[in-house]
Amino acid sequence: MTDPGYLHFTDYEGPYGEWIHPTLVRKVPNGAYFRTVRVPHDTGLAVLKAHPGLESGPVIVNPFARIVVFLLPPGTHPEHWIVPGTRFLRPGVTVEIPPAAAVRCRDIHWLTPPGSHRDYLVSDLVAALTGQPAPPHPLPRGRAGAGAGRRR
Repeated sequence: MTDPGYLHFTDYEGPYGEWIHPTLVRKVPNGAYFRTVRVPHDTGLAVLKAHPGLESGPVIVNPFARIVVFLLPPGTHPEHWIVPGTRFLRPGVTVEIPPAAAVRCRDIHWLTPPGSHRDYLVSDLVAALTGQPAPPHPLPRGRAGAGAGRRR
């Protein structure tokens, strides 16, 4: 029987193919492909449970190191990150990246499979970790209201 926590890739060439290996943990320097925020394991899991929408972003759970790692866009700077109890890692620090095949399993893993990650706004993550309400998000350009842009 196949373990449902693993996807079976013969080769992974998805949008993260340069830095995610299909079946092995890879050590990748922080800064080139992503910026990293490290959160204590229990805190990270509690935040993810309270805000399930964050699970769709690139989130790594490392039960051995007892951390949850949120990968932010590469242009994110430390001055955008003021969250007590978390650590915004400096460029060049090595980050363990789970294999593409490791999704919701007992080892270091992704919460959602690579290639299906949705970017989330840093402000939403900060709000979730600090217990503050998320700031309002502007409507995308060209949308005047909820019903605008729909074809009839």
